[in-house]
Amino acid sequence: MTGLCVTEFEALLATILPHYTAAEQQRLNRPDRQRAVGGGPDFELAVRDQILLTIVWLRQYPTLEALGDLFGVSDTTAGRYIRRILPLLETAAEDTMRLPDPGRKRRRHLADLLQETPELVLIVNAFRQPV
Repeated sequence: MTGLCVTEFEALLATILPHYTAAEQQRLNRPDRQRAVGGGPDFELAVRDQILLTIVWLRQYPTLEALGDLFGVSDTTAGRYIRRILPLLETAAEDTMRLPDPGRKRRRHLADLLQETPELVLIVNAFRQPV
């Protein structure tokens, strides 16, 4: 679903993490911030999962609802992660990770992704079952 093997993903993650840390520091220390650093809700997904979510979106281009279902977050949260991570991927990955634009009618819904990738059903079911 990502076009990357685990070692490639780990290498990409190692490249992006310093950029992510710098971007987070800039975001948290901006002058118009209303809360002190540490205020506000925590992220629902770890950084590596946010990056994975964004790569899946780039490669498969599912709807935000489908992406949220895959990762156990809302569609608005999935969109927020994409907006935050995509610029980091575009700069750190040397143009191999670009914004897709196949048009609104070509976005994939969860049912389409599950039909094309049957092994994905196991992953989705694992997220939906209580631990």
